[in-house]
Amino acid sequence: MPDLAAARQAKSRIMDSVLSAVDTRHVAGIGLRQQDDGWVVRVNLREDDDNTRRKIPSEIEGVPVVVEVTGSIRAHAVSGTVLQVQPAEPSSPRHRHLRLWLAVALLVVAAGAATTLAVML
Repeated sequence: MPDLAAARQAKSRIMDSVLSAVDTRHVAGIGLRQQDDGWVVRVNLREDDDNTRRKIPSEIEGVPVVVEVTGSIRAHAVSGTVLQVQPAEPSSPRHRHLRLWLAVALLVVAAGAATTLAVML
């Protein structure tokens, strides 16, 4: 059961080895994820590529490595706070509608928080 310190060290190692061995166009990011039995290093791929998968070890320094295809990832921020992470490419008209509703909901929440703050001041 790898602890957080071991996972961080493994992540540093895998960042050096993976990013130098694979076509970085396929790698969306490398991070850590906690599971029931400890921590794992997670390698996010923009697209499924067998050649890239073969170059990523299943374990490094006793820490499991999980590969997942996430697509491109783009963080959206409001006042420096990350609110959501979504695929960069629009996937369907339904998803565009969901993103629109989410944007409206975030604006309503932000407006409510600003109103509450103004009343408190």
